Amino acid sequence: MDGGLDEEEVSLVGLTEDMGVNAVLFGFVGLYALTFPGRVRACYLVGSHATSEAVGESDLDLTLVFKDTFLPGEEARFERFRMAVGPLARYPLDLSAVEEARLFREGEVNLKQNALLIAGEDVRDRVPLMPLEAWTRHCMHQPYRFIERARARAEDAPLRFPLEYPDARGELYGYDYREVMDAQGQLHRGFKELVTLACRMATAAVALDAGRHTFSKRDAIQAHREHLHDTWTPLYESIFASRQQWGYRVPEDAAARAKLREACARMLDAENTFLARYRDFLLAEVTRGRVEDRVLAARRLGDIAYPGEDVPQALQRLLDSSEPGEPVDAALREAARESLARYRGVKPS
Repeated sequence: MDGGLDEEEVSLVGLTEDMGVNAVLFGFVGLYALTFPGRVRACYLVGSHATSEAVGESDLDLTLVFKDTFLPGEEARFERFRMAVGPLARYPLDLSAVEEARLFREGEVNLKQNALLIAGEDVRDRVPLMPLEAWTRHCMHQPYRFIERARARAEDAPLRFPLEYPDARGELYGYDYREVMDAQGQLHRGFKELVTLACRMATAAVALDAGRHTFSKRDAIQAHREHLHDTWTPLYESIFASRQQWGYRVPEDAAARAKLREACARMLDAENTFLARYRDFLLAEVTRGRVEDRVLAARRLGDIAYPGEDVPQALQRLLDSSEPGEPVDAALREAARESLARYRGVKPS
């Protein structure tokens, strides 16, 4: 039997405790079965809805596993599908797609350990747990996305370390810069990005310092206390507890907002502490491992303007030591050249 979804027989294998969520999932399964007939091996719900830890403004995190490898143009078609489907749902959707060949080759963590099969054939028993080195690399890169998008700056301008608050004059210092949507489609002032960033930094620290995989926000916060219990543990716990108490909405009560403001005030120091460690991680990454990992590290070193000469010297060494005629090094050389130009404040020619 080939497995996967038959586009003529749409049904849900797994159900959540929320009938409204289940209705959205059923409609979503039907839509992708029509859009990618015979191509999807499985659909998984990951994140808080899969573990019954969702709050009112939680996303529906869904991953489609495509059979074998992506067909030509299929990833682009999925991206168009993702953009079109999102506005149709009652709940915010966070959609991703992966080819099963990559899962079997590289392994997974959250999908393997913390997911609910919604439709199709369950392949998780054939998916290895991602090796700790690869997991640590993945986790160390994640917080940057949330740090950088909170801060407005000129196009192509790098972040400047040490950071300032996203909005030093704001009640929550700018960490409420993104609104959240409830199940009725209403937007509210929110602090979801703050929670996610705190949990991402906790996850990275646990992976790097304790050598442990974590499988959810709650697991990351608990593991941080169990294995590290450092200066930042109470802050991360406080932010996660705020999610448990108020969902992702900024509370209306003044005393509650004051408590949240205290956590936001400390977040800047936590971000700068992480970015300092991230610099050391990136400087090591550019000298080791797969070329694609080195390229990402070289590009990221151009995304954050660290003071001193350590970073530009490391980028210059990449240019000096790489042979221009070797195709393996071409992408690395280009990444180093562009990042060095950004450091010097000169756009690449």
